[in-house]
Amino acid sequence: MAGIGKPMRALFAAGGTGGHIYPALAVAKELKSRYPKAAVKFVGTARGLESRLVPQAGFELSLIESAGLMNMGLKDRLYGLYLLPKSLFAARRLLKEFRPDVVIGAGGYV
Repeated sequence: MAGIGKPMRALFAAGGTGGHIYPALAVAKELKSRYPKAAVKFVGTARGLESRLVPQAGFELSLIESAGLMNMGLKDRLYGLYLLPKSLFAARRLLKEFRPDVVIGAGGYV
């Protein structure tokens, strides 16, 4: 946790479409402008727009394999359920290693 003299650590979870990613990038950029020493990281998937947009904006992106469960066919739902434990362990590992002071969720599967 950020204490006196320690930079803030913020983790953004946003993915899929620009409607999720662009607002998160705007908040991350504002955070960095106000707190230049803040450590900012994003988490997303390899197939969403975040895989291109986040690195282009100059932020680190950690990838987690996940899939949606809602409004999908049976095959896609089963695949999403299959990935769920793996995704949960990857997310937990990321939180343990990065130790964010704040997590900001902006939508998407992640």
